[in-house]
Amino acid sequence: MKKQSENRFSLLTKQDVANLANVVKETLAIVRPKTFSTADLWNIQRRSRTMASRRNFAM
Repeated sequence: MKKQSENRFSLLTKQDVANLANVVKETLAIVRPKTFSTADLWNIQRRSRTMASRRNFAM
């Protein structure tokens, strides 16, 4: 194992630090409410059937 480490990063100047520290304005994506689809209803019914079969299996 090496006893000395190599400095792979160059030293930053004050101007470089100032450029890195600038705040960038971010825009948020518009989140739209999800519409309830037939696939959602199918998933709910499928999960309830699975849970009911597991309840009966444990007894």
